[in-house]
Amino acid sequence: MLAAKEEQLRAFQEEMTALKDNLLADEKEPCCLPQRSAPKESCRIRRENDQIMSNMEQWAKEQKIANEKLGNKLREQVKYIAKLTGEKESILLLYTEFKKHSHSQVICTPSVQGMV
Repeated sequence: MLAAKEEQLRAFQEEMTALKDNLLADEKEPCCLPQRSAPKESCRIRRENDQIMSNMEQWAKEQKIANEKLGNKLREQVKYIAKLTGEKESILLLYTEFKKHSHSQVICTPSVQGMV
């Protein structure tokens, strides 16, 4: 998901760069069109550029929210792992104590002759 969003960001950046280049080229080159259409074209390019910037800002906000949610999930998982590790260590200590205790007690069973 993150890779797709990064690709989308790159596409927006490339589009914005292309629009800026077109805008600069329009400003540098004398326009063959009547003078009235050049300002309209510049306005259109500026509007498109503003829309791209708005889209990128929205995307960045969405990414920030998604990253915060992911960070919260990771923190919860770390806490859960720490809890499980503590429980595992407690169980291991109990098991070790149980083994020591059971080995220290020798169970004597009377042997019955003739039964092997």
